[in-house]
Amino acid sequence: MIEVTILVPLASNEGDAFSADHHLAFEALLLESFGGFTRLPGHALGGWVDGGVTYLDETAPYVVFVGGLIQQGDALSKVIAFAKHHYRQEAITARYLGVAEII
Repeated sequence: MIEVTILVPLASNEGDAFSADHHLAFEALLLESFGGFTRLPGHALGGWVDGGVTYLDETAPYVVFVGGLIQQGDALSKVIAFAKHHYRQEAITARYLGVAEII
């Protein structure tokens, strides 16, 4: 099994907090895709620069376990694509096997 952490924002880039129901929709997809998830306690604080503008954010780390990146890579790609659209993000960070990807 490979542990994958997906960081999802707690608020939009405009500062509007996502509701519990909004997160439940993402969690339902994680359950459907991987059979489970863990939302780690606390929040990650971060920031990035785009076009000279600094964005600060708080993210919730979600952990899922996949049988393998080849075996479940399509499911992982589907979940990340959903997260980007659902949370109105240009990119989502995923970490696995000591590697981080901004997708």
